[in-house]
Amino acid sequence: MDRASHRTTHSGGHRRCAHTRGDHDMSDTDERADDLRRALVAELTKAGSLRDPRWTAAFEHVPRHAFVPRFLGRQPDGTFTPVDGTAPARRREWLEQVYTDEPLITEVDGTFSVSSSSQPSLMAEMLEALEITGPERVLEIGTGTGYNAGLLCAGLGSDEQVVSVDIAAELVETARGRLSALGYQPTLVTVDGAAGYPGGAPYDRIIATCSLPEVPRAWLAQVRDGGLILVNLYRELGGGALARLRVEEGCASGRFMPFFGGFMPTRTYPRVPASELLEALRVRTEHGEDEGTTRPASVGADALTDETFGMLAALCVNAEQLWLLPDDAPEQFWLLDHSGSWANQTTDADGALTVTQGGPARLWDQLEAVHREWITLSRPPREEYGLTVAPNGDHVLWHMSPDGPSWPL
Repeated sequence: MDRASHRTTHSGGHRRCAHTRGDHDMSDTDERADDLRRALVAELTKAGSLRDPRWTAAFEHVPRHAFVPRFLGRQPDGTFTPVDGTAPARRREWLEQVYTDEPLITEVDGTFSVSSSSQPSLMAEMLEALEITGPERVLEIGTGTGYNAGLLCAGLGSDEQVVSVDIAAELVETARGRLSALGYQPTLVTVDGAAGYPGGAPYDRIIATCSLPEVPRAWLAQVRDGGLILVNLYRELGGGALARLRVEEGCASGRFMPFFGGFMPTRTYPRVPASELLEALRVRTEHGEDEGTTRPASVGADALTDETFGMLAALCVNAEQLWLLPDDAPEQFWLLDHSGSWANQTTDADGALTVTQGGPARLWDQLEAVHREWITLSRPPREEYGLTVAPNGDHVLWHMSPDGPSWPL
């Protein structure tokens, strides 16, 4: 898709359309939204997530509720209930939740969430990490609701500097309408974000508001030397590994951010519920296949609750996790991968750790190896780890510097 010929450059970065509705309830909603938005900005500022005045002003002026007229609230039983701002009975609840520092699910596919409005504090931290000074050209991967694109337009002060792509055409067109209604006209393109968008390259910054299993080589070719890539590496175990990479001569390298930064994977990522993998294993074991071997475990599943080790384990052990709480047996923690490998760790009443594992790979062995490396390095925090992506696509995890201890991913 070619970029539109008309662009608007605006020095202040903030535009609002005049209200044309005479509806009193909607007027009250806008006034209440202004108050709630100011309160959210104050919260993010106090927490240190907002520091640069350009982003503070952007969050003050871009209305999140304009991009999330409806979201899905997750219920305790795992189902979702719509919270619709157009329903008078739910308008107050909707608006108050929109202006909390929480992600809002906007679309699901079966049991998986596939689109959302990201947590505002995470959005703020990522925008701050872009180190914008003014003239940078930014490519956003994952248009979603369009809210982040609006913040980029406001913060950069020029629509011409913002390109946003999404694989879902309906999301792109809906976001285009919402942005246009507020006076913003960034370049929006329907395309698989893994390919970037060569038509707008080169870029000074790429910011991904979705998660990918690896940094695409196409991005390296579309970023100027000295430019930045900000992306969460998707892993089934989670981990929230948000990398900030500097690009030089086709190579990207940098450290992970000091906080959890997780996003939904791209829609093209093949997701299989861990429960389905476990059911396939049960079928195999019922036929006398793949019964596995049992041994004492040196590391329990609770170790994954440490944010740094959880990130390292997720990066290095490619598996999904599943907790089971049987009524008449010890709590079970499962690791399962798509090749048929599996591990089941249990803890008995006396605290003894046991693991049974089988399949082509020994997943718990891998987990314990990562834990030993982390302990050997004196349990360093996540921001001491970094990632280098070579021009050929090889990914290497390292500690302190690319010349320090390293592990291929």
